[in-house]
Amino acid sequence: MTLTTRALTTEDAEDLAALLTRISVDHPIGFELSTPEVRELMSDYPRMVLDGGWVDGDLVAFTVLLPSPADQGVHPVWQIGDVDPARLGEGIGTAMLGRAIEAAHSVHATEAPQTALRLTVRALAGRDDQVALLVAHGLVAGRHNFMMFSDLTDVPAPVLPDDLALETFAPAQADELRRAHDEAFRDYPDHTATDETHWHAFMVKAAHARHEQSFVLRDPAADGRVAAYVFVHEYENAPSGEGGREAYVAYVGTLAPYRRRGLATHLLAHTLRACRDAGFDTSSLDVDTENPTGALGIYERAGYAVRHRQDDYVLREEPLA
Repeated sequence: MTLTTRALTTEDAEDLAALLTRISVDHPIGFELSTPEVRELMSDYPRMVLDGGWVDGDLVAFTVLLPSPADQGVHPVWQIGDVDPARLGEGIGTAMLGRAIEAAHSVHATEAPQTALRLTVRALAGRDDQVALLVAHGLVAGRHNFMMFSDLTDVPAPVLPDDLALETFAPAQADELRRAHDEAFRDYPDHTATDETHWHAFMVKAAHARHEQSFVLRDPAADGRVAAYVFVHEYENAPSGEGGREAYVAYVGTLAPYRRRGLATHLLAHTLRACRDAGFDTSSLDVDTENPTGALGIYERAGYAVRHRQDDYVLREEPLA
């Protein structure tokens, strides 16, 4: 077997989407994108690094690096990657992960050498082969993440507060909502400021954004300050693997002065009912198992149940300069 590697381009979008489908049939990866969604991702995230591995002319492996701007002395880089299930055990993953780590070092040296590098990779719980590979490359176990699922048949009735105003996501207010999101997650472990370019691409411009099913609660007594929000996306391939239309809940947040009022619980219920009324069949989301805001309980009360767990593995390195 001879593995050849090179950067992925938009001309590879169809092959990458087909590879993602083959992988997701075998196991979830959290990156189940269609061909148009792959092309959009490649076009809208200029700092992203995509790499592909080919055997006998077939794309059999990929890695994606998603670097964010350095914040609070840390340069965070996320890495996603996998191998065609039919080619496991051939050393392809070892080669691809090594290339991805080298690329992360290069990005870090170019963009933020004066800060510490934090490279994070997720492994599906039960995939001992992935874990062994990550540990062999120096990554250590970190936090855990649940993928949760609801079929929207029995969504609790929401009770929204009279003192707050409800509105849908407004693209013109996207930057304000980005700042509110950062404020809401300021006490979240390892949180760094949200990249403006990525936020605009992911939340405003992207075909998957569902603004009419994304809601914000504002406080009229505080000049319309954001109190809580729920943002929904829809992908061509449902992250849960189910059929029908699936509302993926990308973000749920409550700002500190408005916590302990049940806002997230009731706004999420309102959002899910709006999704159901719009023709969605199911909903999914990801949540940190140790989320300090108690998000896991909020989602369980909304009817979500755990589908699978992913574990973070992290490589931390000191500043280069």
